[in-house]
Amino acid sequence: MSTDKTYDLRGTQAWSTMFFTRRWDAMSIDGVNLLAYLKRLKDSQKQAVESGVAVGAKSAHGLYESNFDLFLQNEESLQRLVKFIESTLATAICIANDQEASPQDIQIQFVDSWYHITNEGGFHDAHVHHGCSWCGIFYLETGASGQRVGQSAPNGGSRFYCPHNLGGGYRDFGNKYLSASLDPPIENGLLLLFPSFLMHSGLPYQGETDRAVIAFNAQAHLKTGSLSASRLAERTRIGS
Repeated sequence: MSTDKTYDLRGTQAWSTMFFTRRWDAMSIDGVNLLAYLKRLKDSQKQAVESGVAVGAKSAHGLYESNFDLFLQNEESLQRLVKFIESTLATAICIANDQEASPQDIQIQFVDSWYHITNEGGFHDAHVHHGCSWCGIFYLETGASGQRVGQSAPNGGSRFYCPHNLGGGYRDFGNKYLSASLDPPIENGLLLLFPSFLMHSGLPYQGETDRAVIAFNAQAHLKTGSLSASRLAERTRIGS
């Protein structure tokens, strides 16, 4: 019997999708104040979807959305959350890029930031985010989110869709590993980070307590003059 292993079958995983989650350690201190602040902003809105963005993808009732400049608001608990998100995202990007840079070398720019407060069946239909590389959702008040009845979709969950089969195509056991959708677990004080190309939706929510989340879109660049930027420029020059 031949012992030659030249033609042994090997598998290689390529283009995997990364999610990151982290709990905010200041949630027990700042969470109540931040939720109260968002509800005051909600009460002052002139229309339910204040941003006026993608109104056709959002329910006509049960959903309140702010303008897309939430992180510019000068509120102490909110700004502490922003700093937490910024440092977490910089570290996550380093991990995603195999630690080619250090978190302190990365400049995070939040190009959009907003809140959603939903109830009474409020939802946001499937969509992707443009003009950014990473997105995030911070679950401030989940209420009854994530609860299921039998095999039903989770109440008010965040659902993500596999990017490899969005165009349809033949499905059998051979590509079962390309799960059609993913419903990650959610909880109060949890930050979820995901790449912007992933299509996702906010499923309809109904509960005794409002569902309140903060969302954002971010760009990330190496700081000018950083060691990581110099190394990247050198590799680019050599490879050209």
